[in-house]
Order: sequence, then C-alpha cells, then structure tokens
Amino acid sequence: MTGPSEPGPLKLQIYVGDLGATGVVRNALGIANAAAERGWAVRLLTSRDDGALRGEVDARVEVIALLGTGSGQQRKHRQRRALLPYRRQLGRWRPDVLFSAGNHGHLLSTLAWHGAPGCKVLRISNALESKGRTSGPLRRWKFQAMVARADRLVLVSHALARDPLLAPLVASGKAVVIPNGVDVERVRREAAAECPHPWLGAGQAPVVLAVGRHVAQKNFALLLEGFAIARQQRAMRLLFLGEGIREAIAPLQTRATALGVEHDVGFVPPVSNPFPFMREASLFALPSLWEGSSNVLLEALACGTPIVASRTAGDAELILDRGRFGLLAYPADPAEWADAILRQLSTERVLPADRADRFSRQAALASYLALLDECGRLNPHP
Repeated sequence: MTGPSEPGPLKLQIYVGDLGATGVVRNALGIANAAAERGWAVRLLTSRDDGALRGEVDARVEVIALLGTGSGQQRKHRQRRALLPYRRQLGRWRPDVLFSAGNHGHLLSTLAWHGAPGCKVLRISNALESKGRTSGPLRRWKFQAMVARADRLVLVSHALARDPLLAPLVASGKAVVIPNGVDVERVRREAAAECPHPWLGAGQAPVVLAVGRHVAQKNFALLLEGFAIARQQRAMRLLFLGEGIREAIAPLQTRATALGVEHDVGFVPPVSNPFPFMREASLFALPSLWEGSSNVLLEALACGTPIVASRTAGDAELILDRGRFGLLAYPADPAEWADAILRQLSTERVLPADRADRFSRQAALASYLALLDECGRLNPHP
C-alpha cells in the first residue's frame, strides 16, 4: 500500500490592483517574493499584469491577470469587472492565506472572499481619515464591515494604530503593526544609475522632486503654490514623477501658468527605477494630506536627499524625528512650504544622515513571513 502523500507547500494569494510604480505594489511584491523564497506557493492576482514594476516579480511567483494584459479603464471600473474572475480563481486554487495588499483592493477582496476558506488578511496601507479628507459614516461603516470579515489586519505605521477604529484591534491582537521598511543597499545601488532627465545633473538649477500618483491625497497643488513663492527668491525647478491622467495634471499646468512658473514645472510618467531622480534632486518634497507610511519618504532618506514633508503624512514626524533629519511643514500653508524649500536649498539645510538605516526592509519582511506562517498553520489546506 502507498502511504499518505506529503502535503504540498502552503498557498499564499495576494491581490494588488496593478503593477504600477506605487508603494503598495512595491511592498506587495516584496512580500510575494520573500514568501516564494521561503517555499510558499504564491499567486499574485491583479486586474492587469503590466506596469512599471512587472520585472520585479520573482519567477517563482505566478501572476494572474484577472482582466488580461493591458486592460484599460480606471481602477474602480476594473475592480467591478474583476469580482467574478477573482472568485473563480479562489475556487480553483483554494489558498491557505488570502492577502489584500492595499486599501483600494479591500472591498473587492472582501466580496470575493465571501464563503471562501483560508486566513483572510487586510494590509491597511493608508490612513482612514485625515484633515482635509471627507470621511462620512458610510465609509466608516464599510470599513468596519470589511474588518469584521478579516481574520488579521496589518497596519503599516504606528500612526494608524492610533485611529479610534484600529486601536482596539491592536489591543486585542487582531491587528499588528508592521512599519514599512526600505532596502537601503538596493536603493543606493540602483540610485547610481544614470538619471535620464535633462534637468537633473551638474550645472542645472536646483530641482524640487515630488513622487506619487496625481490624486488629492498627495496635495501637489499646495506644493506648487509654495514652490512659486520660493521661486521668487531664487532659480529652481519643480518635477512631478508619477502616474496621472491628463485630467489630473491639467489643473496643475494651468495653475503653473497663472503663477508664471510653467517653464520651471515638469511632469514625468512612472519609471521602474526612480532612485536616480531622488539622488540627483536638490530636495524631496512630500506634501501629502495623509499617508499610511510613505515608501518614497524612506527611499529619499536612503538616497541622502534633503527632505520637506507634511506633518500629516503618516509617520513622517517619527521618521524624521520631529525635524532632526528633515523639515516638517503644515499641509495647508504654502508660505511655510516656501520657507522650508528655501532653507533646504541653502547652506543651513537639514540632511538625512544615516536615518534610513533605522527602517530595515528585511525586518519588515521577516515580520510578514512570521505572520503568514502563523496564519498558514492555523488554516492549512486539506
């Protein structure tokens, strides 16, 4: 007689909306790749399998494009169409751990997971509400409903753990804080590549760099206003690096023209390696109204770039140690931003020193692997 077969590897399924160059995607890929290296069978579900970070997926990670390669439409429309394919994938593969990597995917994942076995994990990647952000009762009710259906939550910053809805979950053990980390050696190695932008290099005017999607959260309009005030004092340029449809960028271009700085403001689409931009920039700016924990802030630290960050950008105050390693400004005061920009472009600038070394990516990934192992042991597949 043949004895019982050995159980196969534990199965991890991660959902992320696309493979664009965002912090959520970078972290999702880091977790997927680390789990695959540990010996998990890993599937990465995404509505579309192209994007600037597609090449960073480990060959051992299977990528499933729920809507096919190059699927168009805005994210919310793609998610509506992805629900049935998402549920079909669950039925076929039956993962041990179901992981939603960022806030924008949680509603879709919660609906798709209904009735499915396995340990369900939501990674809370962004603040639930913040100054300048509308958060009505319906939104909070939806979040409570999603949390109730999850087995575990991961909060990416200690700032999130202070949220009135999340703090009791941390106290009960259902939620755990795993702060974002940065692979300092990799960032510095990739930052040594040639920077392709003509504004960045020897002999050019100082450049203020902002990185991120063109959405209200990033508060780029405020940064533009502060830049324009500072531009009256000295020559400089402002460069936005990140994803944005024409309708999102056009108001910034129009405002730049009205302020008389249109020739000093540039827009660059996402790139797989933004670190040469950070290395060459004179200043990195993070004006966000809210964040969970900003990956790009940690990456700019690793590049040694002087920083100005919003006080409301997640853990920015903690990361910059209340101003010791970069300046902080309020997200609704362009004059304060102008003063901070000018100081960081002067001989009195505040430098990051070795602060990035305090936020190890390896430590963060080790915490994720420990959580996944715990979830897998509690919910093994038959």
